[in-house]
Amino acid sequence: MENSQIAFLVVTLMVVHLVIGLPLFVVLAVGSLSLIVLTGTYSLSSLGTTLFASLDSWALLAMPLFILAGEVISRGRIARDLIGLGEALVGWLRGGLGMATIFGCFFFAGTSGSSSADTATIGKIMVPALKQKGYDPSYAASLAASGGILGVIVPPSLIFIIYGIATATSVGDLFVAGIVPGFMVALGLCIANYLVCRFGTWGASEKTAFSGKAALKALWQARYGFGAPLVILGGIYGGLFTPTEAAAVAVGYVFLVELVLVREVRFRDLGDIFLTASRTTGILAPIIAFSILFAEVLAVLRVPGMIVEGFTAFDVSFGVSVALIVVMLLVIGCLLEPIAAILVIMPILFPIGQQLGFDPVHFGVFVVTTLSVGFITPPVGINLFAAAAVSGEPFTRIATRAFPAFMALILICFAIAFLPSMILWFR
Repeated sequence: MENSQIAFLVVTLMVVHLVIGLPLFVVLAVGSLSLIVLTGTYSLSSLGTTLFASLDSWALLAMPLFILAGEVISRGRIARDLIGLGEALVGWLRGGLGMATIFGCFFFAGTSGSSSADTATIGKIMVPALKQKGYDPSYAASLAASGGILGVIVPPSLIFIIYGIATATSVGDLFVAGIVPGFMVALGLCIANYLVCRFGTWGASEKTAFSGKAALKALWQARYGFGAPLVILGGIYGGLFTPTEAAAVAVGYVFLVELVLVREVRFRDLGDIFLTASRTTGILAPIIAFSILFAEVLAVLRVPGMIVEGFTAFDVSFGVSVALIVVMLLVIGCLLEPIAAILVIMPILFPIGQQLGFDPVHFGVFVVTTLSVGFITPPVGINLFAAAAVSGEPFTRIATRAFPAFMALILICFAIAFLPSMILWFR
């Protein structure tokens, strides 16, 4: 049996194992070892060195630091102040409270870097308020779930960090490139919510009078929330520190704000905060290590090159190629968590993007945004589970109510693919 046939068989069995629920790091480990043993093209003696080197990365150190910063913020006052700003800015529109939920997620995303944290934190505060205003409970939960997607698009984003490491792309450039798409996603979700409230039965048509004084007061109260992204992006592009150093500064900043200035987080809470952040990091670390090993084995076997050659053999237009990639990413996003998907498919998909003429930063924003739709699509749908946990609504009903957001996100993904100048505006 040829190596390409062995690789196809092993990858197929890996997909089957994922479907039946085996942990991803186990699937990646067994798949990598199977390819190494069956093909004999990779030395087992270098296995330990490869796994250690995959985690011995200065850039990767930003991941646990941003996770820690997001955990602190989710327990403090910053999140509530950012939601208050969202209400003051858009609460006067039809469906304004739903829009405030989305913009609360948008502002909070600038400090958390995590989609599920965004959903859970904003959902705890906003879902009860939305229900009180007459929103369908499941639709209220779906607003928090869809808005939570902004957590992986607006900088700082954990998935951008992983993509940057996997493809040797500047994490700082990815952060800046995510600003405009993040606003596009927020605006698209708000339009979808407006249409639901205007023509549907799930939303509510409530409006409050706009007050410039209240908006300015909310802006002042949310000042600490804007400090973190300003410090991160300003420091990176001001040449003061690297993205990893920016993550460390962000941790120091949120601890200073929540422990000393506003005192919403107590010193007795620190043990639980560090424990929760460590557990999240501990889940991701073995997945990253074995996914990099898997990618190296595939590269030795020339599997990515063969797939690129097969993909480019089809005489189709750029638009059709983009549509095929979108469909593929949507299917993968339904089955894999986006961070895992990035690590598994980038060795194959990134060369295809280069062949199509995508800039690495533009391609990263396009891929991450498209994969993030999986946060609100079954069967994985992490944000759906998070919204169900904080709202008590059934998973399936929340998924159904998220359909307008799903359609808006698909349109935005195509817009991102075809409008590189909006993504790479800073160059």
